[in-house]
Parts: sequence; C-alpha cells; structure tokens
Amino acid sequence: MDTSTGDNSGARRRAKIGHRKSRNGCRTCKSRRVKCDEVNPVCGSCERLKLDCAWPERTIRGATHLQPTLPTQNALPSPQSQAGTGSSSLPTATSISSNVSTPGANDALFPFFDSSEEIILPECTTRRMLEHRLMQHYIFNMTRPFPLNPGLGWIELFSKRIPQLALQHNNILYILLANSANNLFRREPGNADLATARQSYLVAAVHEQRKEVENLSTQNADAVCIASILLLVHSWSQLQDRPLEPYKPPLEWIQMGRGAGTLILTSVAALMKHGTDDQKANSCIMTVSSAYPRFADDTDQSYFAPNLREMFKGILTQKLPNSRDTWDDETREAYENALSYVGSIQAAIDHGEPAYAIYRRVQSFALLVPRRFIDFLEEQRPRALVIVAHFFATVSQLPSAWWIGDGEGGRELTVKREIRAISRVLPKEWAGQMVWPLDMTGLR
Repeated sequence: MDTSTGDNSGARRRAKIGHRKSRNGCRTCKSRRVKCDEVNPVCGSCERLKLDCAWPERTIRGATHLQPTLPTQNALPSPQSQAGTGSSSLPTATSISSNVSTPGANDALFPFFDSSEEIILPECTTRRMLEHRLMQHYIFNMTRPFPLNPGLGWIELFSKRIPQLALQHNNILYILLANSANNLFRREPGNADLATARQSYLVAAVHEQRKEVENLSTQNADAVCIASILLLVHSWSQLQDRPLEPYKPPLEWIQMGRGAGTLILTSVAALMKHGTDDQKANSCIMTVSSAYPRFADDTDQSYFAPNLREMFKGILTQKLPNSRDTWDDETREAYENALSYVGSIQAAIDHGEPAYAIYRRVQSFALLVPRRFIDFLEEQRPRALVIVAHFFATVSQLPSAWWIGDGEGGRELTVKREIRAISRVLPKEWAGQMVWPLDMTGLR
C-alpha cells in the first residue's frame, strides 16, 4: 500500500510488526508490509506463500507487473460513529484495573507489535466489497471454530453475538476480518490482496485493542475479551506460514496467549465486580468462562497435578548433557508445570473428552504455561524444546480445524513442521526424548 496523496498525505502508515524495514525488498513484500529477504528473482516470503514476486524497475529491469493492492486514501472509519453507541457512566479503566490501563503493561500484553504509527486503509468500493466478502465468508464458513461445540450458547456466540459486537467495536471487527482473510488465503494461496488484507486488518485490530484496553470498563469488557480470543486464534494460525530456518520457538503465539489470558481474567474480574446483574447475565465473557474446562474456576489448578506428567517423566528425570539447566526449585517447578499441562491434554484425549474441550486446553497452553518456562524456551534450552514438541504431538491427534493448520492447499501440517524443526536443532543426546513426538506425527 502506498502512502496517500489525498487529504491524508501527511499521515504515516503503521510499520510492520516485529522487524526492521527492508529498503530494497520486492514490491509484493512492501505492499504486505513484511520483511523481504531481498533474494532475486523470487524472495523467500513470496516463494513460501506462492505469490507473484514483483520487483521495482531499478532492481530487475522490466519487472513492472504488480499484484493489485488496496490503495491508501483515508484512515479507518469508526464503527461506533455509524452505530451510535452513546456515552457511558460505567467505571473507568483505572477504577477497574490500573495494572492493565498503564502504557507499560499494555506494551507487555502486545510485545511484538509497534503502535507508533497509524494503520491506513482505503475508503473505496474495493475495500467495501472486500470487507463484504470477508464478512460473508466468516458467517458461512467460520462460525464453528471447533469440530464440535459445547452447546447453543457457544454456537450463538460465534454466529450471532460476535458479528453484532463487531458493529460496535473496531478491535473485534478488524480481527474478525483478519481471520477471515487468513482462512480464505489458505484456499487461495498466491492471492496478494488477501495476504495484504490479513496483515493490514491484524495490525489495525491490535491498534484498536490497545485503545480498548487503555479504557477498560464494564462497557467494553466483552469486546476486549472476545478480541483477545480471536487474536489468539489468528496468532496460532500464522504458525503454518512462519519460516523455520533458523528455528526459533513460537514465542509470538505464546506471548499473545499470555496477553490474552491477562485480559480475559481482568475482563471477567471487572464484570463480576462492577457489572450489573443484567450485564452479567448477557455477557459473552460468561459464555466463555463457564465453558468446560473452566480454567478461571479451577482454583486448585488440577492441570498441573504431578500424576499428569507421569507418562513423560523421562524428560525431567533423565540427566542429559547440553541441558543448560541449573536445577533449582524454580527451574524444576517451571518444567514440571509445563509438562503436567501437556499431560493434561493427552489425558483428555485418552479419556475421550469432546473435541471443543480439548481445543480449549490447547489454546490455554499459551495462557497458562509458567513464565519461567517461556524464558527457557526463548533461550532454546533442549528440555523446553522437547516439552513443546510433546505439546504439538498431542495436537496432532485432534480432528481438523482451520486455525490449527490442516494442510489445506498442499501445506504441511503445522505440528509436523514444528516437531521436525525442533528435532533438527536438538543436541543428538536428546534424540531419544523425541521418539514419541516423531512417532505421533509419522516423522520417524
């Protein structure tokens, strides 16, 4: 997308999240606002996504063909201005949760996103038609995110209540459109318009979510909670397209999960403390928090129980070289809790829990895994990587869901990609601990 030359010519576009700008990259990557590796004639990003890799004339003479992109003309309009929601006298963000409303805490919730610049999208027929297509696709194809659903309330949440909230809250509207574009892109790999749309609406959604969090109240607690869930779905779905060489653990997804967990719990607390009886009875948050398994009510944290890690205890008890671990109480507890949680997912599978419940457990891994374990994962400690490989191996046993990475369009399953990549970077002494994940995904 080019900078507008109209009334908003002075406006600056939001920079792409999480990387430095590529000055000499291909036009396709620049239009999508992603980092280009600048490899001619086809860069790595375009090759991976099967996009037309178009270059400026100064780089490749005669390369003038471009995929169509959305022109930049006007800032995103506010749905509130169209819906007329009115003012609220409900508690402010500070009176509900000062720890979330501070800028520093907000930055911690979205550590991979840069909000220094505004995202600009067009106000034109092309955009309206695209958004109409994306919303239609969501309604007809994406209102059941799990193979099975727990009940009518959960089904209506995705099919009716979330689209209604999207008319009032930008954060939900934009992440819903980003997820729809992402799902469509899996069906139409190589469609540069969809690739651009999913990234543009994702960045716009995070920008709007920041603003909602800064003003958290019972008025917008539902919107913050639902947008957090949809952002987490999008973050997982992006694992399928991320480069794995050199391998880095999926920290963006995990950090997004921890941020989502904080916001969901804060929203629930805000509603329970300050909400009216009517608000509580009609809240989307209550539908989410009351669905099985009820993590918010599980005060004894049974998903960290010692018996759940028995099947994988060799990962903790076997002393191997190159572990890079100093075995103190904090280290032991971080590994034990992470492994117990993986075991809780496997136990749920073995006991025949409904698919929707197991998917809730899968998504909550990023929300509940110990902070210290994430530090170990960031350092790429072998034991932490092995535990994550076991987590992906449990996911490989579940029925297909689009955001998990179902291999549509000839793509390899996300879980297989991650497990193979982990097995390649582990020291050879740890190969024995990878037998089960490799066997579960048919990689051995």
